Amino acid sequence: MSRTAPVRIEFTVRAELTLGDSRIDIGELRQYLRVIADTQSITHAALALGVTYRTLWGRLLTYDEAFHAKLVGKSRGRGTNLTGKGRALLATLERHAELFTPPSAERIGALAGDLSRAMGEEPLLRLLASHDYAIAQAFARAEIKTGDATLPPLSSLIHAASAGSDDSIRALLRGDADLAGYHHPADTSKIPANSQCERVEHSDDFWSLALMTREQGLIVAPHHKSQVKSLQDLTRADVRFVNRQRGSGTRTLFDSLLTDARLSPTKIAGYEHEEFTHQAVAATIAAGAADAGLGLRTAATQFKLHFIPLTTETYRIAGRKDTQAHPAVAQLVASIRAAALTLPGYQPLP
Repeated sequence: MSRTAPVRIEFTVRAELTLGDSRIDIGELRQYLRVIADTQSITHAALALGVTYRTLWGRLLTYDEAFHAKLVGKSRGRGTNLTGKGRALLATLERHAELFTPPSAERIGALAGDLSRAMGEEPLLRLLASHDYAIAQAFARAEIKTGDATLPPLSSLIHAASAGSDDSIRALLRGDADLAGYHHPADTSKIPANSQCERVEHSDDFWSLALMTREQGLIVAPHHKSQVKSLQDLTRADVRFVNRQRGSGTRTLFDSLLTDARLSPTKIAGYEHEEFTHQAVAATIAAGAADAGLGLRTAATQFKLHFIPLTTETYRIAGRKDTQAHPAVAQLVASIRAAALTLPGYQPLP
């Protein structure tokens, strides 16, 4: 696809219903019945539809014959109305209206833009990353001015989605993502042998770059900060915990901390209660649905919750070797590091 060739996309929906020997355009049937229901007049309906009275009436007779039922009737003093069968048929078609409705112009435009970037000289990259505030902040920024140059927003260069650290790396390894964002303990001696991250960091087919460190710890409701001061306190009967989902780096970290402290997950009320982001964990605690959870200092600060630091971890971006020179990667790295400077508990790495 040439850079100068405009991308034009058209959506057409044509669904046909076969009844015996009759074939009916469902979209047209829905439109005709709706206009008649609204105008209560064959004459006005024909004008609204841009067809002649005779054409519309003939089409309605065709529908009656196909359905073996009268769909439209006339009554004295009330004009033309749908019959009970006609109303039921219209209600059914409108209940499934999304099948016959083209997507919005905004979504079509977004698709056209993504197609242009995907087929251009610098294709759109796919990032799957563990939830992180610095990444979210980097993608929320509009155009970036650097000297005399204006860089496009990251969202126009990289398609970003969230998943756990392990799932993000697996997607990168199998080719379902071009970039992966993940985290592990800053103390590399605590990284389990044969972990997913080691498969990337020890491979000649991928690159991996440390972007920043983050503080992880216990996020605690203010009214429980006198009861919860350590991991051991999570086993108290009056403490409700909220966990991260299986496969997330934070869940792996929490399980490792429990093992080191010789604490059983079965002793923690709410261990099976899972949320998918640091923000969701903090929001659950702020809403009173839990008393404590493991997460980032930034999440605790955002919801004005108590925070007990437990460990520091490193957040990294990895990708296939052929993506390392992509201009969007340098912009992504710089933007994330800049965002990390503004967030509590974060420290960008050189």
